[in-house]
Amino acid sequence: MRWTDAETGLPLEFAEKIKAVIKKLEEDVDLKTRLENMGIRRENGSLELIPGSEPIIELTSYGVLKPIQPNILQIGDFENYLSDVITANITVASSITDKEAVCGVDDLFEEVKLPKPKKYRRKIGRGGEEIGFIAGEMPKIFRRGDGYDLKTLIAFLAWKVTRLEEKLEKVMKEK
Repeated sequence: MRWTDAETGLPLEFAEKIKAVIKKLEEDVDLKTRLENMGIRRENGSLELIPGSEPIIELTSYGVLKPIQPNILQIGDFENYLSDVITANITVASSITDKEAVCGVDDLFEEVKLPKPKKYRRKIGRGGEEIGFIAGEMPKIFRRGDGYDLKTLIAFLAWKVTRLEEKLEKVMKEK
């Protein structure tokens, strides 16, 4: 029978080893300084990664890797602005329990028109031809900083498809 450590959720034997290493790290001032020089700091039970002057990401004691406020995680840099992210699935946290003032979007989306996609090459980054939108041409509801919100765009497209299905169904019934 395997026992699980309540604090970490790991099997007891591994959790004890990890906690012993963390305790040694906390006691070893020289190692702590070397880690901080490498951009790693232990703060409030988490490990923070600090590649520049401010921490950007933390690994919590529960094994969760999360961005530090203002809740932005940038992947890549100016030379390689975004590496391809390959995953089997992307889940958008969207529970009704985390929301308030929920209502329909008909009034918001009724008059919204998308610009035509463009073909282009980026000035910075890995190069190559891409197809996409120019953020400045997107309707204001989609814009986020210098980019646009894919979650809002997907919701909009789903709304448009639903509206088209309703119109098609109505035409088919009239026949």
